[in-house]
Amino acid sequence: MLVKKKKSNAYLIVTLGGFLLLLILLSVKNGNSKTAKVIPEISPKTNYNSLQVILSEKNFGTLKAKRDEAMRIGVLQTSDDDYVPATIRYNKEDYKASLRLKGDWTDHLEGLKWSYRIKLNDDRTIQGMRKFSVHHPASRGYLNEWLYHKAIKQEGLIGLRYGFLEGFLQVKVQSKDTAQSKNVGIYAIEETFDKRLIENNGRKVGIILKLTEADMWRESAKVFEISKRTGTKTDGKYNPRYGNNNDMTITAYSLSTIFADTTLTKQFVLAKNLLNRYKRGELPISSVFDVEKTAKFTAITNLFGGTHGLTAHNLRWFYNPITSLIEPIAFDGNSGYKLPAYKPYWKSENDTVFKKALIQALEEVTQPQYLENLEATYKEDLDRLIKDQKEEFKGKSILSLDVLAGNQEVLREKLSNLKQPE
Repeated sequence: MLVKKKKSNAYLIVTLGGFLLLLILLSVKNGNSKTAKVIPEISPKTNYNSLQVILSEKNFGTLKAKRDEAMRIGVLQTSDDDYVPATIRYNKEDYKASLRLKGDWTDHLEGLKWSYRIKLNDDRTIQGMRKFSVHHPASRGYLNEWLYHKAIKQEGLIGLRYGFLEGFLQVKVQSKDTAQSKNVGIYAIEETFDKRLIENNGRKVGIILKLTEADMWRESAKVFEISKRTGTKTDGKYNPRYGNNNDMTITAYSLSTIFADTTLTKQFVLAKNLLNRYKRGELPISSVFDVEKTAKFTAITNLFGGTHGLTAHNLRWFYNPITSLIEPIAFDGNSGYKLPAYKPYWKSENDTVFKKALIQALEEVTQPQYLENLEATYKEDLDRLIKDQKEEFKGKSILSLDVLAGNQEVLREKLSNLKQPE
């Protein structure tokens, strides 16, 4: 009898367990689970890889408030406190991440195609990058910037991984237990500055330096706000748009990592001292920079009309611990513009060693076959990329090879002047 009673209890437990499991399955199937989220399927319009930015309603609201503030004052001011949690879905795989808005001027915030700085969690990567930005392709010059980085890296200089994606924004609506989805069109994806950038360019990990910009943008915001309130223009008045680079402090990326490592700290001190002495005019460019690489970088950047990247606050540098010299990193060229005149590298004039290297670099990039070879090398990729971008950006100059050919003429004139006896 005791055995039969235990067997009866066991049947009862199994029956109840099965019934509860059935209720749970039916609840999930009918969308009654509190954790269920109905994420709309995306509908790609291009052959590009897809990237979805998935945000909670609250975090989207935080970004929108920051965006609205920037539109009001004319400048986006950012800090590490602006990052919010997000999920990045790349080619149907989810990545936990944090992101913030990025871009100095409000062209990065128009419509819903906002520019984002993204950091993936758990040391995961997309296309080899853990930290990257996405922005409207127009912000850098469409395909001209892509080809610029190809030319840079082809010459053994440090360039960024740069490509294109089809972007989607999804905001989870808590009250409706669903998500609103929007195809925002083609994004450019641009690598940002960390050890993976250096490793991808075949260098030993070291320090990446830049000039501080925060004070410049805070002052710019004040000027624009006063201009709006008074109805006056900033033209002809004090406008700190590009700041005074002599007042900008030299700093580095990943400072916390640097100061936690004795070797990296020593490298930072050496690099910062070198750049400061150069900035003050105490050392010539040939004593601080890798001259051949810097001259070639200057020539290619001028060729692509990417002189926005030669403005002091846009310059980025790598301190090479092997050579104890500084190398330029190509960044934010905004390529594809007609070159009005040759733009020199920051404080590089009056150095005969650099002048010699610059002559050699200009002789190479002004050859007619230089652009022809570049176009032929990347023709298959360019044809694939152009097709979808022409469809979305109708009437825009997606690739300006004719402009680059005209820039060669400007550089030939500069080359002729450099060769004149002093």
